[in-house]
Amino acid sequence: MTVDESYMARCLELASLGLGQVQPNPMVGAVLVADGKIIGEGWHRKYGEPHAEVNAFNSVEDKQLLSSATLYVNLEPCSHYGKTPPCADTVIAHNVRRIVIGSIDPNEKVNGQGIAKLCQAGIEVVTQVLDKECRKLNRRFFTYYQKKRPYIILKWAQTADGFMDVERDEHGFAPPYWITNQELRTLSHKWRSEEDAIAVGFNTWQHDHPQLNTRFFPGKNPQAFVIMRNRKNVCGIPFEQLPESGEEACKVLYDKKIQSIIIEGGRRTLDYFIQHDLWDEARILTGDQVWGKGTLAPEFHHALDEERMIMNHSVAYVRRYL
Repeated sequence: MTVDESYMARCLELASLGLGQVQPNPMVGAVLVADGKIIGEGWHRKYGEPHAEVNAFNSVEDKQLLSSATLYVNLEPCSHYGKTPPCADTVIAHNVRRIVIGSIDPNEKVNGQGIAKLCQAGIEVVTQVLDKECRKLNRRFFTYYQKKRPYIILKWAQTADGFMDVERDEHGFAPPYWITNQELRTLSHKWRSEEDAIAVGFNTWQHDHPQLNTRFFPGKNPQAFVIMRNRKNVCGIPFEQLPESGEEACKVLYDKKIQSIIIEGGRRTLDYFIQHDLWDEARILTGDQVWGKGTLAPEFHHALDEERMIMNHSVAYVRRYL
């Protein structure tokens, strides 16, 4: 790993601290280095608050060092006014001599314009250092701007023998049940706190009335939706409704500036997104129970990227990054 790459890796560590707090902004970390030493660090902590570059500059005790400093930042500094002034202008005002940028901002309001500003100011600019890793961290942000839809996470729990739901009576109801242990339920609610939205199909809502919140984890609740297929004007649903077509649902979510969503079921809804290739990541929780009957989990024939065990239960990930 080169020197520039090592400092960029530190930017990514800092940036990740903003997960679940900065949307619809990207996660950004910034590191200032002079004479081979870090003199300042910062990250974007919360939407509407100062960006990473501002926090890094504010952390520097001896501002005279900035004229010989290199700024490392995992995403191109913004060049437009939003909740805060343009970060490119802030960098120029602090007179750093060099800036190393991880990835170029896909937002059409930036997308190279921040870099152009910096170059015009006479700052040496190096780009696309650990570009793949930087885009991976901000995969929600990049998916939203490049694919014009949210980053879609499919999530379900299944038994050791592959069932995700118990047998139900003629009305579709069943007694309450849990497939996973408390540790995995807490993990699932942590995941919810990290994303913008969550959705279930109409049948899941009708039969189980899920709360779709983060009651097992001290984080923000995602915006909740129920996907309506061939049903209109159904009363009594406390959540917003999404259209039956996944493509149309993605357009609605895009227009609402939702960058990421967890699809939690049921089987029919998950199958729809799998069959229409509308997903970016899958998270599969497998408990240790054996049922022998019920509703089978989706057929999902993709190689796992990662699997780990938590108290005799499995957590598996399948990821398709940009």
